[in-house]
Amino acid sequence: MLNILITGGDSGLGKYITKKHQCYNLTRSNRYSLISLLKEKGVDLIIHCAFGSQGGYEQNNIHDYFKYIDDNILLTKELTEIPHKKIIYISSLAVYDPKYMNYKYTKLYAESIINKLGNNPLILRCPAMLGKYMRINNVYKLIKNPNSKLSLTEDSNFNYVLHSDILEFMLFCYKENISDIIDFTSSSNITLKEIESILGVKANFGDYKFITPLIENKKLINYNPKFNKTSKQVFNQFLKQI
Repeated sequence: MLNILITGGDSGLGKYITKKHQCYNLTRSNRYSLISLLKEKGVDLIIHCAFGSQGGYEQNNIHDYFKYIDDNILLTKELTEIPHKKIIYISSLAVYDPKYMNYKYTKLYAESIINKLGNNPLILRCPAMLGKYMRINNVYKLIKNPNSKLSLTEDSNFNYVLHSDILEFMLFCYKENISDIIDFTSSSNITLKEIESILGVKANFGDYKFITPLIENKKLINYNPKFNKTSKQVFNQFLKQI
């Protein structure tokens, strides 16, 4: 059994992984004690999912600058100091956004730390993720309560990947000793209107148009073609999972 350290294990992808595998789950409360312990013991695999927003997830209005740096940059460096065979960092397609965002550059800074100081590093740049422990968003609201008032327009679009596929690919990369920066994306996007149609509901759309850039997944499918899916295929798989 792999000896895994996970960050961000209380929600989203991180929580999905902790439910599937026995892991060391690093949290704010156990950060220093657990890192101290694992510097002595070491681990096979570090999966770094956590991101501390401090009000600066997409906007540039960070409330506590030290905490923002500590949660994202200093923590990332501390993780690389734990003896490990492989480290995987969950990054974002936001790195391709032409606008200045703290989130974008923080991801790029963390990527550089992982690449420079990590052993056998793998960076996955991911779009929106679907899974049992996903955060509440417009699509989640539409699934749970079709009468919910959405903030997004019907032509807003998304690129979706599954928590289960990301975990499967990470374990594949560990086994095959793959070290790279990979855009883990689906081959096409899906609109909120298409999602409404799949669900067979009548949505109460909003006024904000959200557009996801389509980033090709050529490198991903060169490593493993089974992950060449459309966002529509991913969404339908997600519905079956839940």
